[in-house]
Amino acid sequence: MIFNRIVKWFSAWPDELKFLALIAVTFIVTYYAATPVRAVWYLVLLISYFFSKNEALWLAFFLSTTDGFAGFFGLYAVMLPVLPGLPAVELSQVYIILTVIKAARSKKMTSLFYNKYLQVLFLYLIFLVIWGQLMGFSGNLNVYFRVLKGFIPMLLFYSIPRLFTSQDTYFRFFKIVFMIVLVAFAAQIFTLLAGVSPLEAAGLNTEEKVEDTKEFRVFFNASSTLLGLFGALFYLSRKQTRSQTRLFLYIVVFASLAMTVFSATRGWIISFSIIIFLTVLFTGLIRTRRILEFTLITVPLLYWALSNPTINNQIAFARGRLGAMEAIAGGDLSAEGTLQRLDYRSQRVMEAWRENPIFGWGLSDKGYEFGDGHVGNQCLLAISGIAGFVLLNGFLIYFAWMILYIYNISFRRMSDRSALLVFIFFLAGWFLIHSTSGQQFNYIGMPVKIIPQAVFFSFGAFQYERSLNLIYGKKI
Repeated sequence: MIFNRIVKWFSAWPDELKFLALIAVTFIVTYYAATPVRAVWYLVLLISYFFSKNEALWLAFFLSTTDGFAGFFGLYAVMLPVLPGLPAVELSQVYIILTVIKAARSKKMTSLFYNKYLQVLFLYLIFLVIWGQLMGFSGNLNVYFRVLKGFIPMLLFYSIPRLFTSQDTYFRFFKIVFMIVLVAFAAQIFTLLAGVSPLEAAGLNTEEKVEDTKEFRVFFNASSTLLGLFGALFYLSRKQTRSQTRLFLYIVVFASLAMTVFSATRGWIISFSIIIFLTVLFTGLIRTRRILEFTLITVPLLYWALSNPTINNQIAFARGRLGAMEAIAGGDLSAEGTLQRLDYRSQRVMEAWRENPIFGWGLSDKGYEFGDGHVGNQCLLAISGIAGFVLLNGFLIYFAWMILYIYNISFRRMSDRSALLVFIFFLAGWFLIHSTSGQQFNYIGMPVKIIPQAVFFSFGAFQYERSLNLIYGKKI
């Protein structure tokens, strides 16, 4: 009886409060409780999710366990022992398996215009597993487990469209992500000014230590920031968005771009700048009232940033790293020694690809050896070959083309059609990150990379179907 009252009381909370409560308890258990207590709490979380209908809340929560929150958690931080003799798995991996079970039981589903293409990519993934065995895979059971952990997150492309079937579900998810982005921005500013991360300040062990603010490269919650920027720009591009909400979304956009600048991550800075510029230019954001709203938000924040010596020095450092890119035009592929991706790393991976150009090395010993995520396109070639490279990039082009198609046929029939362009601009910027800063798109991946992709493409399919229904007079 008491338990039912607690559940009912908790259910009445806003999603943001529920999320913070789950994060708070999980933080205490993860960093301060004994291993058996952690295992019990993690099982309680998984069981609670399985019987919950609040998909938005739980996806945001499990994303934070692997992507981090305010400098805590992150990759391999929230782990659950599964089988004796095998490494523990991320809690988000088990969550993904549960989403598949729930999706299989669900009678609802977002119609996916790319469903057949997705099936082809899935078949090629199976081929890469088999091909990798033929190319030489001498690992023990632990290494096979590694292949499985890279395969499981891809199942989100099946489950998310079946669990996220309404505008409200996506919006509630993005609202929590927006909060995560702002907290990450605050954590980054704290780390820059204090010289220690929140994890260090709490007295907890960490491998990441900020010793010299002149070389400050901290970037918290990269995946959440990606989703936050996309979601903020999408909802800003909709005419129905209220003024109060727009002011909040401007702050999210500013924080997202500022985090890339403060981290001095060149590919992300260029990508986010291009995404924002194209969105402002082509989606109707250039309006007198909205310019005033944006100015109201950005001018005080810029004044505060530039008036702080530490932050001002960090901006100068980021500007210097961007300036080093000019050396590439002069033939220095290392950008004055600051960019190994275009010389050493790229050449090493490409040499491996040339030995097996058509299908690559698959998920084999050599495939994992040369699977350098710092060079996204080269790594994709080395593992999946020209065939896999063309298939995967063809999917990205096909997705953008179909979104552009529905945008064109909805002329004067949809009031918020310009928001569809955000998908195209964002995907182009995302691919730039993939090509310059680190691999984003692949046939396998960890939950921290795949969750944003599954949400983005599923949301795109949802908006595509919704647009078709609105064009022909049926609202969903």
